[in-house]
Amino acid sequence: MNLKRGKTLRLGVIGTGWPGQQHARVMSAIPAAQLYACADVNEERRQLFEATYGPEKSFTDYRELLADPEVAAVMICLPNFLHFPASLAALEAGKHVFCEKPPTLNAAEMKVLHEEASKRELIYYFGRQFRFTPGMRAAKELIATGRLGRIYHAQATWVRSRGIPAGVGGWFTQKERSGGGALIDIGVHALDSAWYLMGTPQPVSVSAQVYRNFEHLVPAGLFDVEDAAYGFIRFEGGAVVSLETAWAGNLPDDIPQGQYFGRELNNSTVYGTKGTIRLKPLTLFEDQNGALTTIPIDLPDEADSFELQLRNFLDAITGSAPPINNGEQAVQLMEMLDAIYASSSLGREVPIA
Repeated sequence: MNLKRGKTLRLGVIGTGWPGQQHARVMSAIPAAQLYACADVNEERRQLFEATYGPEKSFTDYRELLADPEVAAVMICLPNFLHFPASLAALEAGKHVFCEKPPTLNAAEMKVLHEEASKRELIYYFGRQFRFTPGMRAAKELIATGRLGRIYHAQATWVRSRGIPAGVGGWFTQKERSGGGALIDIGVHALDSAWYLMGTPQPVSVSAQVYRNFEHLVPAGLFDVEDAAYGFIRFEGGAVVSLETAWAGNLPDDIPQGQYFGRELNNSTVYGTKGTIRLKPLTLFEDQNGALTTIPIDLPDEADSFELQLRNFLDAITGSAPPINNGEQAVQLMEMLDAIYASSSLGREVPIA
């Protein structure tokens, strides 16, 4: 579907839960975007979405939405196990695709989507609004100026003391439907934040261990995913990332109390030969004439990360900007997650081809 700059793009939202609502919310602020259609099998949720955001068309079956020639692109906001089939169907229907994380359940599925999008000259875009937060944008800009020097290490952390999610039907803790547990749910955010700030270097190997220690905190239902994952990832050029993520753990009191999930810490720190940057609070630790200096960094603005992300998706469709969250990086991200699971299962470091 060839689209010109300045043209209003008619968008369809597939899945009208919280993520779909966030995308619909910011569309009204973007002249190039029109919320044209939505689809959801849950009638009550879909009707509430219709009443709140006012799409022109509404469907129960997302395939009917994909058959509408007026739809230029879709926002896929479904449970994890539906990401691949819905994304593939959308690409085959000639639609540009924005899919919430994780893009797929594994790298093999993501490679299929990347190849399909490339073959059809369509944009495939994975949801990572954290890349567009004020802190991330300020950190990325500072790193681009060379203030950190050569980046050699990063720490990526998202841990909770009591935060095992359930989801509709309990799918979050069912591997067949979720693809994994804490790693694929929140760990992917922490890993991507650090990796993005490092410049998305090519991963080459992973050593990791995952655990399921807190099944007793879930009152009922299937629980066959990890509640914690710890990994060490090597990249081309020699840089490394250490990843720590957990839904549940008996965390010490240096982890601050969160609003919903007990003690909680979500942060990334990137180390360079000239300086180190921490995301929260955004701070630069810089060598100045042999002395280590702490420099708080002001946030540039309070712009909505969902809005900036959607604007970049639309710009990518029209060819006015490259996609910041592109399909090739989605493949690499899923390769890292696959390797973490494989390393844990095999009990050794595993390569990433």
